[in-house]
Amino acid sequence: MTMSNVLNIPANAKDVKIMNYINGEWMPPTSGSYMMSYNPATGEEMTPIPDSMDKDIDNAVCAAKNAFPMWSMMPAVERAAIMNRVADMIEENCQQLAMLESQDQGKPVMSAAMKDMPSCANFFRQFAKYVVDGIMETKSTSNAMMTNMSTTKREPYMMMATTQHVPSGVAGLITPWNFPMQMVCEKLAPCIAVGNTCVVKPSEMTSVTAFMMTQIMEAAGMPAGVVNFVFGTGPKAGEPLVKHKDV
Repeated sequence: MTMSNVLNIPANAKDVKIMNYINGEWMPPTSGSYMMSYNPATGEEMTPIPDSMDKDIDNAVCAAKNAFPMWSMMPAVERAAIMNRVADMIEENCQQLAMLESQDQGKPVMSAAMKDMPSCANFFRQFAKYVVDGIMETKSTSNAMMTNMSTTKREPYMMMATTQHVPSGVAGLITPWNFPMQMVCEKLAPCIAVGNTCVVKPSEMTSVTAFMMTQIMEAAGMPAGVVNFVFGTGPKAGEPLVKHKDV
């Protein structure tokens, strides 16, 4: 049986119930507090956003830290397979995601559908290919000269310099309001491709499609704790994230 990549995405952003996504589970903010988001075109209330705080960030970072050994040791081809499934789902649900992006951020639906969503899918495909093709840069220099101190004769030999990229750990990814889903994907794809785990803190002004990414991650088979989303403001959620000792 072929798994469908089509998700049950609401047509109206008012019907999106945003929650934090931590360790593979959707949960309310620990404070129980929410703030309202607004449709920028009409000014009408749209959907409540979690008003998360340092405890939510700490829980998310802990989940990402615990998932790091498993994810960083997973073969690159397996990480890439999950990322390509994410790209498939973005493409299959492009129009619905574009509709939500327009309602939440204010850009034309066509712009989101023709530019933003294809870019989002491409980020995941690009970095999936990058890690499968290999992330070791090798530079070879032939005919380098080695001098023998006891003679003027020089013999050619081969030198090889390598740069190896290794995962660092837990990354904190904070994204702005103007390209909500695109900026999430632009930061998220390279981060997890090379074996890092992360906590994403989207803009509280445009959180709808970022939340939809949690459903895409889950449906694509992303292991619990690798990608975590915490919604809230800069002072209450962003600052604890950038100051966290494990990030």
